[in-house]
Parts: sequence; C-alpha cells; structure tokens
Amino acid sequence: MLTTVAVGLGLKPGRLALHRWAGRSVLPLESVRYSLAHLDAMEPQEFELAVCSLLRRDGLTAEHVGKAGDKGADVLVVDHSQRRVVVQCKRLRADRRVGDQDVQRVNGTYRHDHGAHFAVIVTTGGFTAAARASGPRYGIYLVDRDALQRWADLGEPLYGILRVPDETARRRRWAPRSWRTGRITRVTANQQLP
Repeated sequence: MLTTVAVGLGLKPGRLALHRWAGRSVLPLESVRYSLAHLDAMEPQEFELAVCSLLRRDGLTAEHVGKAGDKGADVLVVDHSQRRVVVQCKRLRADRRVGDQDVQRVNGTYRHDHGAHFAVIVTTGGFTAAARASGPRYGIYLVDRDALQRWADLGEPLYGILRVPDETARRRRWAPRSWRTGRITRVTANQQLP
C-alpha cells in the first residue's frame, strides 16, 4: 500500500521495493531466452512482456505499462544507476521498418511525461535511415533485429550491445585532498591513488 502511494505521488520506491519488484519473475532470470522465430510469432502485447522479461534477466527493474494511451512507454525501467528508462516495443514483420515519426513520438514523451533519462525502441524489424539518424540525436537507443537476436537469443546484456554508459563508473571514488597539492584528484578504475 505504501509503495503504491509513493509511486502514485511520483516518489521513488525504496531499494527494498525495487529488489522485490525485480524478483517477481516466475522463471530463473538466466533461463529467459527467445529465438527470433518465437518473437515473430508473438502478438504485440506478448512481445512487450517478453522484452520486460529480458530486461529483468539483465538485472534491471522493469514494469510493463503498455496499453492504449501509454504515451510511447510499453515498459518502464529503473537501471543499476537509478536512471529511469522508457522502452517502446514495435513487433513488426522482419521486412518492415520503424520510421522517424515513431522516434519523434517517443522523443516528445519520454522526458516530459515519464521523467526518463533516455529511451530505447526495440523492434523485430529494422529502422529507416531517418530514424537511425534522429534516434541518437534525441537520446533514444535503437534495437533492430540483429541487436534483438544478440540480446534475446544469445543472452548478451542489452546495455553492452547498445554501449550505454555506466553512470556508476562516472561517479567513481574521489581521492581525498592530496597533502602536497591541496587538489582533489579523480581516481579511475585503472589508476592508483597518488
């Protein structure tokens, strides 16, 4: 009840609630795999649920919200860095392409209506040249048929395929002030403290 109220008020649920939500999958997370033939045979809502399962398999907190009037969000995600992500799913024939108008629709809603940091469009088809050009410009990652196969069937993590930057890596430890220089120095993963 408290989580429902917090979500209704736009508050972020606590860490414990996020872990509970991520653990709702019936199948062991590592066993979730879909072939392209299986995904092609799904109805659009089944495809959205499959994408939600794949996101959970990757360890992300994902909630299926797709319905009429969803404002471009079929799945809402909270990732490891506590970033909110909107996922739009397009279950199309293999020879069909998602156009720039779909990218524009997601661009118009993912930040303002959903408060997301970025968006992802996943399709069983491909993308037009215009969609490929505008997606990255608007902070929208595009998952075409080839990337979907690597993610759904071969088990590669989505963020690795898309090369989504890890925000936790950007917020690495800051070394204490050096007693010699008085400057704060940033420590990256491969460096030693001064």
